[in-house]
Amino acid sequence: MFRQAFINEIKFEGANTRKLLERVPLNNPAWLPHEKSRNIEQLARHVANLYSWVTYIVKHDDVDFSKGPALPPMPETKTTESLLSHYDETLAEAIASLENTTDEEMMKMFSMKNGETVLRSLPKAGAIRNIGLNHLVHHRAQLGVYLRLLDIPIPGMYGPSADEK
Repeated sequence: MFRQAFINEIKFEGANTRKLLERVPLNNPAWLPHEKSRNIEQLARHVANLYSWVTYIVKHDDVDFSKGPALPPMPETKTTESLLSHYDETLAEAIASLENTTDEEMMKMFSMKNGETVLRSLPKAGAIRNIGLNHLVHHRAQLGVYLRLLDIPIPGMYGPSADEK
């Protein structure tokens, strides 16, 4: 039940996210809308890598941030094509990890720790929703604002956008 629901959602939302990433201009990677913001390349790379959390959560029972980043560093993405290639890989890995697990595994607890301090524990299904999917949608929306500020047409996500007739 959980697995298939997540697979269906990831396939649908994954296609929407890809439409947005296709429009990211990497000709000015340092552009940022505000001094406290990430630059457009950093944000696009983060969005392209977020489905890696789904795979990580399915395969692990915890993450300990005191040991450094949980996810491997993302490869260089100096072109839109390399950004999309990495995104497509992480998306496919997330779907495959869900296809190869069970709903029972999805109900096992996943803990976020910083050394001995447990920051949060919740079922893997909840961790996937929170750390993987909600996190992705949050940053995807930020990326849409970046594109709007650059006057780049925004693709429709759930129907036509204001830029599509």
